[in-house]
Amino acid sequence: MTIFGRPVFYGWVVVAAAFTAQFVTVGVQTSVSAVFAPELANDFGWSRGQIFLPDTVGQLLLMLIGFLIGSRVDRYGARPIMLSAAVICIPAAILMSQVQEYWQFLLIRGVFLVTSASVAGFLVVSIAVSKWFVVKRGQALGWTSMGVSMAGLVWPTFVAGVLIGPLGWRTAWIVLGVCVAAFLIPSALLMRRRPEDHGLLPDGGSSHLTPDQVRAAEHDEVTSLTRGEALRTPAFYLIVLIFGISVVGIFAILTNGVFFLRDNGLSGFEAPLAVGAFSLLSMLTKPPWGWALDRLDTRMVGFVSFAMGAVGFVLVINAGPTGNIWLIAGSLALMGLGIGGNIPIQDMFWAQYFGRRFLGSVRAVGFPVAMGISAATPALVGHAHDALGSYEVAFYACAGLWGASAVLCLMLRLPAKRRMPLSTLVRRVAALITPSTNPAARSAQQKRAVG
Repeated sequence: MTIFGRPVFYGWVVVAAAFTAQFVTVGVQTSVSAVFAPELANDFGWSRGQIFLPDTVGQLLLMLIGFLIGSRVDRYGARPIMLSAAVICIPAAILMSQVQEYWQFLLIRGVFLVTSASVAGFLVVSIAVSKWFVVKRGQALGWTSMGVSMAGLVWPTFVAGVLIGPLGWRTAWIVLGVCVAAFLIPSALLMRRRPEDHGLLPDGGSSHLTPDQVRAAEHDEVTSLTRGEALRTPAFYLIVLIFGISVVGIFAILTNGVFFLRDNGLSGFEAPLAVGAFSLLSMLTKPPWGWALDRLDTRMVGFVSFAMGAVGFVLVINAGPTGNIWLIAGSLALMGLGIGGNIPIQDMFWAQYFGRRFLGSVRAVGFPVAMGISAATPALVGHAHDALGSYEVAFYACAGLWGASAVLCLMLRLPAKRRMPLSTLVRRVAALITPSTNPAARSAQQKRAVG
């Protein structure tokens, strides 16, 4: 395709659509929850554990849905799945304005809003982008995941300062529902399954790549692991564990961070603004993290990212009681700098270790397990505060989990099939396709082919 008379690889259009989808779905699902939470507590008298329970319910439902969706992304692409989710997500956001009872809140937010927003965003768009890129995958995923951080930067401040203040929280939800429709539907319509469906090659094809890069793209395709093969590798379970326990800290700060800061003296406007520093640094550093993923050992990149996040979280815990907004914002910024790499690193690990061909099917198994590990985070952190009177214990636990993720990154090893040179793989496949006519020779040939 051409834009302003210049040829543009359609994969970058997919990146832009994925960025926008992440921006709006993460915003309505997670980023604004901390801003609405004090309003709900004041109007209904609900505890913090009750307010964040729907997030847990939604993630538990994703454990079931994720098993079904991944293979369908491989088969049909992201577009029909995103449009189907939008049909649920848009009315759910608007219906949040009509909540009167707790069961209504639990049903609309937990069952419909959180679940559909996750399906339309993070669950499918990263798979779509990974199928369009191999050599430049880190850069593409870095730009895509900026939508997540921009959601944390824009939506809380917009909702707190522009919507809830003058309009009230109920009208704010109606406006958000309109925003979801305006952003999500066009993004879904721009999605395409794979470059090969349109006569294209990953990364723009051979005219944009060196011979070595072309071979790397071919290698990624032919060494892709099926779901069954992936489940027989230690790397699969390590990646699930790494990102299952690491996302706990992200959910903790995004859902309970505003409460934590308001408990320590920040105003209803200052608290989301300070958390915005976390999202700002997380957003700005995603392209550099993507650049590093394309050039450096992804395990070391993951280690550095999670270690920085853990240190930043500890600083946030100690800066909070000071009530100094600049010190708090600086600590949150350091945490955001480290955690900015979380999403592109996760997406890169899945694609690098298992290939793009069956990526949806592979991630469909891993994603629900990771969600199951982190599902209880919002409610548990809220209940921990209710029981202990502070967030200190829960937040230190989250920082420790980030540190554990850093160490686990260094333990990853590529599956044997992914380490196999392309020339060797082609020779072995040829040996299996054209066996010798002599039975004894054929048996020996097949033994050599399988290693």
